[in-house]
Amino acid sequence: MRFLIIDDDPEYRQLLRYHLEVEWPDAVVAEHQPRAAGALPDSAEVAAADLVLLGHPLDHEEGFANLGRLRAQRDCAPIIVFAKHGDEFLAVDALKAGAANYFPKAKIKHRRLIDAIAAELSVGAIDPTGELLVDHRALDGTRRRRIVAKLYAGDLSSVYLAEDQMTGEKTALKVLRHVPDKGGGRLFDRFLQEYEVIARVEHPNVVRIFDLGIADDHAYLAMEYLGAGSLAERLNAPLGLERALGYTRQIASALGAIHAAGILHRDLKPANIMFRPDDSLALIDFGLAKQMRLEAAFTGTGQIFGTPYYMSPEQGHAEPTDERSDLYSLGCIVYEMLTGARPFTASTPMGVIYKHANAPRPVLERFAQALQPVLDRMLAVRPAGRYASAAALLTALDAVI
Repeated sequence: MRFLIIDDDPEYRQLLRYHLEVEWPDAVVAEHQPRAAGALPDSAEVAAADLVLLGHPLDHEEGFANLGRLRAQRDCAPIIVFAKHGDEFLAVDALKAGAANYFPKAKIKHRRLIDAIAAELSVGAIDPTGELLVDHRALDGTRRRRIVAKLYAGDLSSVYLAEDQMTGEKTALKVLRHVPDKGGGRLFDRFLQEYEVIARVEHPNVVRIFDLGIADDHAYLAMEYLGAGSLAERLNAPLGLERALGYTRQIASALGAIHAAGILHRDLKPANIMFRPDDSLALIDFGLAKQMRLEAAFTGTGQIFGTPYYMSPEQGHAEPTDERSDLYSLGCIVYEMLTGARPFTASTPMGVIYKHANAPRPVLERFAQALQPVLDRMLAVRPAGRYASAAALLTALDAVI
């Protein structure tokens, strides 16, 4: 599937992109911004698309001049118009000018949009079941799940324990409500980004994603249920050197996998490390993950995300981050696993952030002294002093073991 989005509003282009990629993950979506790039795309670019999604108006356009110019191009793909302001009369004008369909921007509904595109291109679309809490598309086929219990509830998101009615398999179902007046618009985008990030990484220490559902004002993730608790629940006392090293290797291996996919976790902490009954662990909650190929559109300039106790100095000061920031966070977790205490504490979050950048590096007890050189590199204040990659850290850990 090949789509071309033409609109001057980058946020609306991103919204349309998500609607398309949620439904057709393998779609190729091109974008064109006339205000910045100049005239409308040429005939070759328009003809290469299976469908064009055209914003209206572009600049100070009168009527549907741009629609007419596109339709006049040879082999023009079908065009769906998205109008900033409009009514049924404008819709009629758009259809008369050659639009295949018409949507007011402010009233776009995912299901109606996808059905319109599917009908226009004669392709398969998700058929909502109306069953239970969520209509969702499975990566491995359609499933219907029954809600068993609520695990977590917040202002904008909730997590439920769900059960597959066919197999009895338990999953965790994360639900995010789209509430723009509470800031939910940006959270909704980041939730969809979370799905894209995790679903493409296959690793035994990264939580598995089974399927995604999206409705008009909700998004859903059905993921592996990790029922043996979190690392945070196990840190009421030191874990011992052998156990801590084993967990560290699994976490480092998972970081290597997500970093190879161009992803930073950016919120690595014990609560985001969950266990299976066989004591293997998996990283979860990539809600703050940042794909390094994306612009910082969702995080904003100079905005701090993460948990101060495990936050690298550069992240705490809203400076650029890379893989070494996640390795710093892992170093904080390693220290806590070995000692039962956090490496840097203070009475305020800013106090903790200050200590990450300025306090002496923590010293391990005698039984773990062999790991001190590794920990010193993981907790180096400047990224250049840390291991360059998770693979390099694993090599150092193997030498200690």
